[in-house]
Amino acid sequence: MVKLPQALGFGREIESILLILSDHPEEIVRKIAEKTSVGDYRLVGATTKLLSDTYFDTPHHSLSHRKLNLRIRTDNQDRWITMKTHPRRTLWGGMVRAEMEVPWSSETIEKVVSELKLPPQSPSAVSLTTPSGPNELLQTKGLVPIQHRETQRQVRNVTSGPDGSPTLAELDVDSVLYDFDDQKIRLFEVEVESKSEKGQNVVRSVTKSLQGEYGPILRSWRHGKLATGTAIARLLKSGELRPLIDAENRLLPAAFDRLNRIL
Repeated sequence: MVKLPQALGFGREIESILLILSDHPEEIVRKIAEKTSVGDYRLVGATTKLLSDTYFDTPHHSLSHRKLNLRIRTDNQDRWITMKTHPRRTLWGGMVRAEMEVPWSSETIEKVVSELKLPPQSPSAVSLTTPSGPNELLQTKGLVPIQHRETQRQVRNVTSGPDGSPTLAELDVDSVLYDFDDQKIRLFEVEVESKSEKGQNVVRSVTKSLQGEYGPILRSWRHGKLATGTAIARLLKSGELRPLIDAENRLLPAAFDRLNRIL
């Protein structure tokens, strides 16, 4: 089991994922994003984010073998380095993981790489030019990009009182575009993530309320975006994905049964 770099500030991520299974997923996205309440909770503070995520691993996939995710996220002009590990499923369908997310800097990347104990790079593997950003710097450390995606995220804060009440959790309605070498694939999902000490109960309650309202349109999904994208890439490579996407390259509901069997 990989040891966590405690100096970098690992915390606990608690979230649930609900896939949107519909012939008109954008309509469901709109309806959920416009909600002002879910169950006993209010949804406030509507914002939209455009996220760009690139994941890295060694050429031999040593990080994935250790159940560790490493990514660079661009959120508007801000860039973050994120590590997630020790995933654990909950009985109610959620996911708990150790997570570290901090603004990127060359010092932070050096600390992360040191903690990961990556094999040293030969001089020929190290770029002679000065890395211009986190992605380039990680590649000089022997890491390679393994997945890229773009997400349009509509964010709502989950509270139990007026607008000024503390945020207990966050509800995100995501349109996710995976960018493979010669194909782009889109899916839609809802994430509910804890933002407080009481967050796990709130995440569970909001998740159950949404499932009660939308029924089979929202499917509980026990796999993160990285694992889901890896399985999509596998189907794409084998040629099995074509009948599982529509004319706009959106995953059809049947695709997720196939993906779940792989995962």
